[in-house]
Amino acid sequence: MILRELDLEELKWLHDREMKEAFPSEELKPYAAMEALCRSGLYHPVGAWEGDDLLGYAVLWESPGGKYVLIDYLGVTASRRNGGLGGQILQMLKDQFRDWDGIIVESEAPDGGEQDPLRKRRMDFYRRNGYAFLDYDCVLFGVHYAVCLCSPNGKGTQAGTMEAHKALYRRQFSQWAYDRYIQIPRDPEHPLQPPESWAEQTTLPGLEERKEEIL
Repeated sequence: MILRELDLEELKWLHDREMKEAFPSEELKPYAAMEALCRSGLYHPVGAWEGDDLLGYAVLWESPGGKYVLIDYLGVTASRRNGGLGGQILQMLKDQFRDWDGIIVESEAPDGGEQDPLRKRRMDFYRRNGYAFLDYDCVLFGVHYAVCLCSPNGKGTQAGTMEAHKALYRRQFSQWAYDRYIQIPRDPEHPLQPPESWAEQTTLPGLEERKEEIL
């Protein structure tokens, strides 16, 4: 199995055929937003391939200053799930980024609802694969995430992770959009409750065209 970056046509196929089934609509960016992020040069969808067969994928978002990368999405194709491939992809990413300070993951946090068993299993999956959950979490477009880190070179810190995490979103969104939709770290005393989800925000990633409508 090898990792190879996907071109935009392959990403469109992956988004429409696999990711829409695998991720809730409130967590999945529209394809147009992913395409715009790819053109920024810091967003990299990669596939795990065995010959011509796509087995799994990771969508990677580099922090502007380097040294940290966020796994925006991680998945195994529907026909190959439950075979340990997710853990193998994480190990391959750790090898690929062995000189980097941190690989960041946002994992949806338990909230006392019916999805909690699934969310806890996801968190346990990352723990089993060498990720440690940090003392801060975040809110992104109304969804509450726990944040975990794997530091391939052992130099990653919570403070460094948080700054890199903030920088990803500050680079992509204007200040008004960041203030409305992004909270890193989460402030339980001032919850963000935007009326829209990723799926409804057709003008992402900048949101500039919607500013006058929603302010």
